[in-house]
Order: sequence, then structure tokens, then C-alpha cells
Amino acid sequence: MVDQEVLVSSRITGIIERISVDRGTPVVKGQPLATLDQREAESEVRQAKEDMELRRAEFERARALSGMNLASVADLDTARARFAVASAAWDKAKTLRDYTVIRAPFAGVVTDKLARVGQKVVDIQNQPLFKVTALEPLLARIYVSDRDLAGLKRGDPAEVVAENAPKVRASARVEYISPTVDVGSGTVEVIVRVGHNPAPATLRPGVAVQVRFPGSRRP
Repeated sequence: MVDQEVLVSSRITGIIERISVDRGTPVVKGQPLATLDQREAESEVRQAKEDMELRRAEFERARALSGMNLASVADLDTARARFAVASAAWDKAKTLRDYTVIRAPFAGVVTDKLARVGQKVVDIQNQPLFKVTALEPLLARIYVSDRDLAGLKRGDPAEVVAENAPKVRASARVEYISPTVDVGSGTVEVIVRVGHNPAPATLRPGVAVQVRFPGSRRP
């Protein structure tokens, strides 16, 4: 299994204008997956910037007048507050414009693509558009008998062997040992983290493997 796999959706409502990836495309963190129509967002940014510049000028004028004792402290405070609100609105507009580009949350591979050009996405619906899977690190989950658990600890070495290709092996380390025992089976969940994958075409998420611990009979 993998440590990271997520369905990517849009943070804002809009129409998909461009799709930049397909199934199987390797991506890095922050890489654009799709872009929404940006015209409205660009307009909002320009409007917010103009308002911010106006409020800045009013604040500078009020500050100059206050320095000459021609404006009250209250007038200066009001102008300062209006400028701060307008600056925040400009920052928000730029953030929403940035959200029109849907990006990969981490490095990995696009393992599913549901987005279509022209599709309307609605933020509150949280529509899945892409699935991104981080192919490394790989994890393997096994269940060890309680009686075979003695001496096993986090960080211990292990070996992962693909069941359909016994010659494909990879080193691993124990990452997690459950603090509880399953009452029904008498086993404890153990998760190992596979080292650098030497055969990505064979060792991949979903492949059945055996986990072996050197120097012991634990499976």
C-alpha cells in the first residue's frame, strides 16, 4: 500500500478551461493539474487592487494632514482601518485567483482523471477531479501472531518479496507495531516501510507480498 493517495477537487466554483495531465502522468508537488476559467478572478483582483490603492492614498493623505494637525486622530484611524481592510480584500482576491489552478498536493502519479474540459465544479460539492498517488514510500501490512512478536521492535530490518515474482526483493524497516492484539485472531498489526523500490514495475501498490524478518521464523 502507499502512504499518500488523495482525491483532488477544486477549492472554488468555476468552469474547467484546461487539463494539463492524464492518467499515468508523473507530477511534482504544486504542478498544475487543471485550470479554471480565470477571467472573473482576474477582474476581482484588478478591482480589489484599485480599491486598495485608493484607500492607501486616502490613508497617506490623512497621515499627512494629521502631521500638520489638520486632521483628527479618529480620521487617521478610520483611514488606516479602511486601507487595512482593502489590503486584506486584495490578498483574498489574489488567493482565490491562485485557486483557479488546481495543483498536485504532493509528488506522485495521476492514477485517475475524472475532470473534463467545460465541466462546472462547485466548491461545496467537493467533486473529485483527479486521484494522485505517491508511489514511494511503499508500505506493507502484515499480522504477526502474538507469540511471535517477542523481540520485534520498530526499526528492525525486514525483507519484502513479491509473491508473483520471488526474485524481486526489497529491504524494509518496521515502522509500526500495534499496541493492541486482535482478540479474534490473536495477531498484532505490523507495518513495514519498503526502502527504495528497485523494481517499480513489480513492486507497486496492491501487489501481494511476503514480509520476512532475517534471523527469525516470523512470516
